[in-house]
Amino acid sequence: MESFITEILPPFQAPSRDARLVLFTDEAIRRDRAEVARQLHQYTQYTAKYGVYLISGLLELDGNLCLCMFGPKGEPVLRQPALHLSLPLRTAGLAAASEIELARTELGSFYLCVDTDILHPQTVRTAALKGADVVFSVQHIDPVTETSGRIMESVWNAAQTNNLYVVNLSGGARTVCCPAPVTRAGDGYLVRHTGNSPCRFGLNLERLDQVREGFPVMERMNASLIQNYAEELGLGR
Repeated sequence: MESFITEILPPFQAPSRDARLVLFTDEAIRRDRAEVARQLHQYTQYTAKYGVYLISGLLELDGNLCLCMFGPKGEPVLRQPALHLSLPLRTAGLAAASEIELARTELGSFYLCVDTDILHPQTVRTAALKGADVVFSVQHIDPVTETSGRIMESVWNAAQTNNLYVVNLSGGARTVCCPAPVTRAGDGYLVRHTGNSPCRFGLNLERLDQVREGFPVMERMNASLIQNYAEELGLGR
């Protein structure tokens, strides 16, 4: 696996010519059926036009809160529903899913971490055990129950304990964490909680693999935690 450029952009802004993967700075939840259908169509048009992978904003699809990924020819690659839901979303009638899937592409293997799932360490651990290289996490922050400090801690911890990249969009800020030896400063931050837009960075999966050789994730696995949540997360399916 090689390095590739990722950009976090305002919705539907054209990417740089060398960008391979794009996220939009849109943390609102799209719930209206017609609006969701329109968004999905626009996503496919965008990826086909620019030849990039794209990770959607938060969408309500078939009663689930989801993130979706589209390929460079406009094709759907993955839809990942949330495994955990905040109380407002549960009372609004949304249902939690029970299985983690990965998008396996020529760039690497990706896990789409939906909203508050990043606060549950077993989700990223399961994704790592299934072979994830990068976690893309997007949260819709409720100002009444704002938990940005806890989210940032969870993002950093997820990257360090699972030996992968975590790209996080939360409360208008972008943070990219990875195992500390991957970063020049040795602090585990590739992008530290910035509001800059566009936000551009490279994901070096070759260097990530080198670090992983010295710190195998299986040796750091919390076996009891995984066993407790194996059925809920669909581990082994």
